[in-house]
Amino acid sequence: MLSILAFVRKNLHWMMIVVIVLGLANLRIFGGWELPRYLLVGIVIFLVIFPVMINTRFDELFFHLKEPRPIFCSLFLNFIISPLIAWIGVTIFLQGRPDIASAMFLISLVPTSAMSAAWTAFSGARMATALYLIPANLLFAAFIGLPFIFPLLVGDDVAVNKLAIVKNILLVFLIPLILGDVTRRVIVRLKGMDTYQKRIKPELGGISGLGVLLLIFLVMSLKRNAVLLNNLDMIWVIVIPVVLYYLLMYVFGISWSLFLVRRGVLPGEKAVVVVYTSVARHINICLALVLSTFPMESASLMILLLVLCYIVQVPTIAFYAQHHGQKLAAMPPGRSSGTD
Repeated sequence: MLSILAFVRKNLHWMMIVVIVLGLANLRIFGGWELPRYLLVGIVIFLVIFPVMINTRFDELFFHLKEPRPIFCSLFLNFIISPLIAWIGVTIFLQGRPDIASAMFLISLVPTSAMSAAWTAFSGARMATALYLIPANLLFAAFIGLPFIFPLLVGDDVAVNKLAIVKNILLVFLIPLILGDVTRRVIVRLKGMDTYQKRIKPELGGISGLGVLLLIFLVMSLKRNAVLLNNLDMIWVIVIPVVLYYLLMYVFGISWSLFLVRRGVLPGEKAVVVVYTSVARHINICLALVLSTFPMESASLMILLLVLCYIVQVPTIAFYAQHHGQKLAAMPPGRSSGTD
């Protein structure tokens, strides 16, 4: 089982493509399924988000409020630059597609993921910075970005009920957060911190990955996706704004971080964490919000956009971390790298 989880973590983006094809094949050959919304929401909450929340320490944020610079630098990227980039992509490529545009705005307002911490560690950057930037961004998204900025971005094209958004944030964010925190404390008390850190914590990402694969297969197998089989060209309508979004987020994220280092605002070991917490988006939470908030008739294309974000996000962050992240992490403040 541990080898399966490790394989899933390593190859998640490729396996997503496989399960999309399998789900659509199931739809084509066997006619697909009718599945209740509560089943899909339950899978995303307890198999996708809950394992990740066990590893997220929100209490770290309060110990680092005396160091606000990285927080403000990260929030600037995630809640001003990111939605602006999404708005540009929607304006150019998604006119007349409010459902897909809503998913694009949603992804732009829910930053960071477990990848942010993983690649921080790989780059030799300051892990403590990642451990409080991740919860800081998620809390800002939950209480400011989604209830207030998101309705402004979608405008009148989509009927967005603010109360429904707040209720669903409580459902898909705060409940897994509380359960995850309690579960981690129980595991540490019963098994010890060493066992949790070395044996349990590394496998939780694989469990979440399996949940994502199951969810994608079920969603792609829904009968209402028959229209997608007859309009596969819609995939390209989604791919272009997704690729543009990530490309521009890398450009702005890296440029902003280099500016902060050269101006002496942050050392490289903290600035590179700002990159990771901006280009990585918390797609799991977006999946849960789409399934719990939007009509199922429009959810399929929205989820397809989120899946494409997974496919783009995982290998590009790995490439950046392996080839450039370590160089940025090693830069002292006020200095520039000769390889820029």
